[in-house]
Amino acid sequence: MAASDDVNPSREILKVGDISYKRSVSEAIMSRFAATNNFIGTYQTDIKEFKLNGSYSVATGITFFDGVASFFYNSEIVGVNFYNGQSGTSGTTSFDLRYIDGAGVDQGSIMSTQAQINSTSSNNAIGFENYVTTTSVTPTGVILPVLTKTQFLEGESVYLVLTSSMVSAVNCGLTIFYRPIN
Repeated sequence: MAASDDVNPSREILKVGDISYKRSVSEAIMSRFAATNNFIGTYQTDIKEFKLNGSYSVATGITFFDGVASFFYNSEIVGVNFYNGQSGTSGTTSFDLRYIDGAGVDQGSIMSTQAQINSTSSNNAIGFENYVTTTSVTPTGVILPVLTKTQFLEGESVYLVLTSSMVSAVNCGLTIFYRPIN
């Protein structure tokens, strides 16, 4: 292993014997501290859920329909999850995420491809993408979003816009997973 290699992230539980009085500080305990620190730095996230409950087609095009996610620290989006409870009879439900800079100016979409679920999907369809582990879930009728911007400065915000909706579809939403960065 090179000195520049990352310590593999791992959730480590320390015991009293690991840190007891007059116990020497060893490479093993420092490796466990580093693994725990990297686990937290890699996997701890916050979320913002945008929920459109009931027959949601009335929300199409409305700004701030279910609030905004304002970044309290410099942050990065590390995952997206979206779903539809009851598939519609026709059409496509499309979600867009737009961002507002620290001056309050809408800077447009952060997606080159919007998150989509169409009427060929089953009820309870879920799309999921974890950008850290590169895990994705794309059942029939689901198109994952392609994000063109994932890093945001403290004070910037994102909000959801429902750009289109399936006819007679019920209960949908989109969740972003994000974490602070330097």
